[in-house]
Amino acid sequence: MPSLRTGATAGHLAPIASAPQLSGSSAAMQALRAQIARIATARAPVAIRGESGSGKELVARAIHAQGARADGPFIAVNCGAIPEALVEAELFGSRPGAYTGALHERQGLFQAADGGSLLLDEVDDLPLVMQVKLLRALQERRVRKLGGSADEAVDVRILCASQHGLARGVAAGTFRQDLYYRLNVIELAVPPLRERLGDLPALCEAILARLAPRQGIRLAPAVLAALARHAFPGNVRELENLLERALAFAEGGMITVDGLGLPVAASAPAPAPVTALHAGLPGRQLPLPGMAHGGVPIVPLQLFLLQTEREMILQALAQTHYHRARAARQLGISVRQLRYRMQKLQLREPPG
Repeated sequence: MPSLRTGATAGHLAPIASAPQLSGSSAAMQALRAQIARIATARAPVAIRGESGSGKELVARAIHAQGARADGPFIAVNCGAIPEALVEAELFGSRPGAYTGALHERQGLFQAADGGSLLLDEVDDLPLVMQVKLLRALQERRVRKLGGSADEAVDVRILCASQHGLARGVAAGTFRQDLYYRLNVIELAVPPLRERLGDLPALCEAILARLAPRQGIRLAPAVLAALARHAFPGNVRELENLLERALAFAEGGMITVDGLGLPVAASAPAPAPVTALHAGLPGRQLPLPGMAHGGVPIVPLQLFLLQTEREMILQALAQTHYHRARAARQLGISVRQLRYRMQKLQLREPPG
């Protein structure tokens, strides 16, 4: 049965093309591959930790492909992208009439992954009430469709992924400790791209082979050096974005530094320092754009808007103990939009 990928609220499962493989021969990647080889044949759940865009799903696919369930389905779902009201139906399925618009019986992702592997990406974004039901399903290896009265046996290996590890959610009170012990049997850490810059040549080659097969795209000599100086807050996903952009501007099959569109630090104003906000303090009122209390211009409008956006996001994160799904709901945006804005503003969650 082919590997499958499902959208957060998709009503069907669709086959995808062959997934990209883990690339690079750095010491960090060699160690990661060795860990994957050791744990792939086990049945125990695996918790994969890594920054956004670092390749957590590729690690999950590698575990599945090297294990005894390789011939079974591989299902991946982003838990943070599912509307809270639909999480149970998405995971466990639903009976007709279970909710408004439920006209037919529907299989859940657990049933679809029967005999294979299920990746719960951003599992720490699940609401607490759903964590209880997930724990029951893992303990009993049975699920009950929304609106149903009978349990169904499922045989699924659970893989989960998060950006900072599940222990942080336990400490913040947003992730159940009993579910943590059920999921975090084996933990794998995926290194960020900035810690394995020696893999840039292999990564570029693999990405370009996928984006422009048989086109003979080449990199100008200065491209790899320019990429090595970049911080890559978006990791490999950002690298792919840069190369896809550069392909559109490539002339004669040659990608140049200018085509990458990398930010030029010398031509851009230094970002304003980020100060942590305390959830218990009342929000301070910012001056009008470009004006101080005495009427003296201090910042241009664009910088003022960036500062305001930064402070609103930090305040929402602080008030929700850095629970991204709750912070996004408080801000009235999606989790994906929140992650994009945090990346754009170079906001990182505090360590520990």
